Amino acid sequence: MKRLLTIVSVAFIAALCCNTSAKAQERGEMGAGMNFVLATGEDYTNYGLSAKYQWTFIDKMRVEPSFTYFFKKDNISSWDLTANIQYLFNFGPMMSIYPLAGFGMTGINRDYAPLGLDKENDTKFAFNFGAGMEFMFSPRMGMNLEYKYRIVDSWNRSHFSFGVIYKF
Repeated sequence: MKRLLTIVSVAFIAALCCNTSAKAQERGEMGAGMNFVLATGEDYTNYGLSAKYQWTFIDKMRVEPSFTYFFKKDNISSWDLTANIQYLFNFGPMMSIYPLAGFGMTGINRDYAPLGLDKENDTKFAFNFGAGMEFMFSPRMGMNLEYKYRIVDSWNRSHFSFGVIYKF
């Protein structure tokens, strides 16, 4: 965790020191990216990878559908399919901060076969809210750091993610 914090700090400082000509989010802008996700709950933590797509449908407001797969740990794997709305507050030409809110589905797969029990699969509706930051290194490439709290029936969790984004 300390190493991740160091990497994020160095990237943040580099983004602030770079002289780029990235522009504010305008209607019709699109992007795609990948995130590394750490999800933690009451007594369960696991890691995952996420793919996302961004579309700015109104100046400074975008929708971001994403799919996250969480790797199997303790015979449990899960996935999230989410659609978030984000409103961007621009701080200069290369940095944005945004609140987010959204909804989606969460699938939980429990494989207790090694214990002689049956598999359990459960899919639940979920809400989430949070905030994030996006740093553009160039008009097309950037990185993001995000936190969201996911509300799922009896399985609420915090998601911390760090990733890259490509605008086209």
